[in-house]
Amino acid sequence: MTPVGQYPKSSKPDGTWLLVPANDMIGWTQGFFPGENWLLYEQSRTSDWRTRAEAWTRPLEVQQCNMQTHDLGFKFMPSYGLAYQLTGDTYYKQVLLTAAGALASRYNPRVDIISCCDWNPDWHLPMVADTLVDLELLLWGARNGGQVGWRDMALNHALRDLADIVRPDGSTFHVVDYDPNTGAQLFRGTFQGYSNTSTWARGQAWNVYGFTMLYRYTHDPRMLEAAQRVTDYYLSRLPSDAVPNWDFDAPSLHKDSSAAAAVASALLELSNYVPDASKQSMYWNAALRMLDSLSSPAYLDSTDTTPGLLLHGVGNLPAGQEVDVNLIYGDYYFLEAVRRFQRQTRPPSASDWYSKLDFAAATHALGSGNTGTVTVEFDVTPLDAPLDSVIGYADSSTTVTAFSQLSMLIRMNASGFFDVRNGALFAAANPVPYAALSTYHFRMVADLPAQRYSVWVTPPGGTEVLLADRFAFRTGAPPIDDLGKVLTKSGFVDNEYRVSGHTVMGSAGSVWFSKPGFFAGTRSLGPGHTGIQMIDFDVTPRSNNIDGVIGYADSSANVVSRSELAMHLRLNPAGFIDAYNGTRYAAAASVPYTANTTYHIRIMANLPAQRYSVWVRSPGGPEVLLADRFVFRPEAPVMDDIGQLSLKSTLDSDFSVAGHTMVPVTGLLPPEEEQPPAPRE
Repeated sequence: MTPVGQYPKSSKPDGTWLLVPANDMIGWTQGFFPGENWLLYEQSRTSDWRTRAEAWTRPLEVQQCNMQTHDLGFKFMPSYGLAYQLTGDTYYKQVLLTAAGALASRYNPRVDIISCCDWNPDWHLPMVADTLVDLELLLWGARNGGQVGWRDMALNHALRDLADIVRPDGSTFHVVDYDPNTGAQLFRGTFQGYSNTSTWARGQAWNVYGFTMLYRYTHDPRMLEAAQRVTDYYLSRLPSDAVPNWDFDAPSLHKDSSAAAAVASALLELSNYVPDASKQSMYWNAALRMLDSLSSPAYLDSTDTTPGLLLHGVGNLPAGQEVDVNLIYGDYYFLEAVRRFQRQTRPPSASDWYSKLDFAAATHALGSGNTGTVTVEFDVTPLDAPLDSVIGYADSSTTVTAFSQLSMLIRMNASGFFDVRNGALFAAANPVPYAALSTYHFRMVADLPAQRYSVWVTPPGGTEVLLADRFAFRTGAPPIDDLGKVLTKSGFVDNEYRVSGHTVMGSAGSVWFSKPGFFAGTRSLGPGHTGIQMIDFDVTPRSNNIDGVIGYADSSANVVSRSELAMHLRLNPAGFIDAYNGTRYAAAASVPYTANTTYHIRIMANLPAQRYSVWVRSPGGPEVLLADRFVFRPEAPVMDDIGQLSLKSTLDSDFSVAGHTMVPVTGLLPPEEEQPPAPRE
């Protein structure tokens, strides 16, 4: 219903939009309708939304040399800014840089502000709160090939706003007018608020949003302090439904949903910047209260009785314009806030990493000590679906600038399931589908010397699934002898998924794989494990009906066969676990095993008595006594310390042992009990 080249601004009584043409140089709202379409393209990735977004973006090219207004940031960042971010088309970039130059032309170096406009004859050199948001165009331009001085212009203007618009209590004026020659203040008050001493709600919202955005670009602590000061005042004046009156001090009640939408979006961002955890939660929860209200029938037009999304917006009440209507900018900031919430669905946490498009921003250092065989665990929450995103690993010495430098890669692919890089290609032993806002637990065992890795994933409420079985490191990747860097890399936009609780367990030796041959599968456990020892570990068979041995020997033994193992368990080819008792295998209780399932083993080894007991716990089940004071193998070398562990299988890596620990048992133990002689062949 809206012609291309015409842009919604506010709803009319007849249920249609008041439209503003693309070439209206003074109008400030044309960027928001294409911005809404870009946000919906970002979420859906469907060509229809991109086509609509491009159709209403490109006519705004006529504005790129507009030097009549400060509002080029509002016109260009939601439209051309999102267009370039989501497409990478350099056409959009060049228009943005031209527009930034036009905005910079309005900078007055004597007063250090961007003059807002020329159309009001009562003003001389005016600064308004709204301009703070427009400054993003200068900051973006300075970062993306424009003049570096644009950043200083933006920061200087923000500091002048902080000094002259923000009051000591955190409330704000709307307008400050200066003498362009001397910089002296000529007027300080309002244009759209209730009075010169009141606080216009949307002007306060522009300060909350603007200072937050400025901190994102500059990391200047003054911007963060300013954002918190104006935010705290705003929150202190809110009514119970978290949607402000159009002016905090006005006697007339007219809610302004557009102010609430802009602040909700800003607070979801600001909560990530404040260092204090209590403030993080306060801002986060405040944003959600605002979104709860705006999403309720009181404010969201879910019945399509109006042309927009949010009801009860106020444009310019003193002028009698746009009172209790839909406002296109309120709708835009509401959608932006919802998208920000979708990409970060819980308060900030130090253990959370969000995916980034930029390789450097996506890189997290893990240190240089993660060598040998390591176990990595973490949770992944896709925040959209489908994605084309990667979690990758590289050596600590590698500067990662391309996917080809990642030795191990786990991918959320565009077909909607997880897969893993295997040499030259992506593959999956068992494809696991993913859905947005569901959390998946990953366990990865990386054998750096062997240049192979295995990956398991546990879907929400499900059981662990083998995703990659001893896959080869990426072909052609740089050498990796430590797990030094992890990359949380987006494929489309920042914050496509979240990685939480990433841990690398015990560098060398925390996970061991079985080997063909007793000698090849034997590891030293070091000296000193004497007396009575409690042994704990997890064992994971990698296939069914294998013939695997987990055995222990004295540190002085030369382990070349079973006969050197004083005590040993077996993954029996018949599909259950048993243990050696004197002269043969036996089991006090039958415990079956299945491929890719992890079983916890606990062994009480009494070296003086030459006996051991074994308990097994299956996933989700109780501990089962497998061996009750079984006798050490009589022909094995005398074991007065537990010095070696042998993991023997028919094929390489038939099973793995993880988290192997030994703890001496001290204190009073029950007296030795008589036990029948061990059975003989």
